[in-house]
Amino acid sequence: MSWHRVFLTVLIGLFSITFALADNDDADREGGIIGTGILGTITDLGSIYVNGQHIRFDPDFAIAEGVSVTTADELQPGHTVAVVATAEGDDWRAADIRQVVPLVGPVQAKSDVVLQIMGTTVLADAALLQTIQPGDWIAVSGLWQSRQVIATRLDPVDPGTPARIEGTALDYEVGQPLRIGGTQITGLVPQHIQQGDVLRVTGAADAATLKAQRLETGVFAATPQVVFSEGYFSVPTASGLYTLLGADVVSYTDNPGMIDPSARQLVCSNDGRLFPAPADQLAPQEIASILTKCASGVAW
Repeated sequence: MSWHRVFLTVLIGLFSITFALADNDDADREGGIIGTGILGTITDLGSIYVNGQHIRFDPDFAIAEGVSVTTADELQPGHTVAVVATAEGDDWRAADIRQVVPLVGPVQAKSDVVLQIMGTTVLADAALLQTIQPGDWIAVSGLWQSRQVIATRLDPVDPGTPARIEGTALDYEVGQPLRIGGTQITGLVPQHIQQGDVLRVTGAADAATLKAQRLETGVFAATPQVVFSEGYFSVPTASGLYTLLGADVVSYTDNPGMIDPSARQLVCSNDGRLFPAPADQLAPQEIASILTKCASGVAW
């Protein structure tokens, strides 16, 4: 049995319990969306698979914040998405799908496996870069690792498309200029964000800056209690704070050496408590155990 089928078997049963609780306790949650959040990279179609989960939708289902797609039937492997879904038999049914695009902007420079966009480094397989040239405008799908993006898909966009960056606020001090990745944000100084917040900034691109015209926070249309995310951990701060980059979940550790920023993680978070599983190291049974604890709220 493949690892994603193990995930599916465990999660459907457990998250169905979570849904029942949510329906009773959180029916009036802000945004009106009840369900489990699934954040990650599409690996297969029919409808889509994200983090091993089979998510169904109607072909004309609208995509929120879409840059290279507007409806769900345009989604392709490599796109990154944030989905709020509810259990439907052995699968999931999407209630909300948002395209997650870490970067949209012009390519400043290109080497064999590296792009520079608005001062931020993008790592990509050579196959993804074959048709990309400096000056091209592209939408980058992928995951943040430290202050760079590991690309999973590159889509050309019209040069008239607003430039955009979506990532986690790190080392931010109130009243000071904001930097996401290697990109300096100009045009506004946010006053009400916190370390670990995910920001989506839209505006005009320059060489290593983005002049902000709009700034939004949050990954999902409403914050689900249970979120299943793919990503990389940040380096813990002096206070022990760390986050799963791009996922809007923050935790603390008194043992920073246990946090590995280089390992891709599958993380289940339940009401702010994290249950991580190094994606490339653990057996399916070990990952399933972690997810079981997360969904049932058992102390870790």
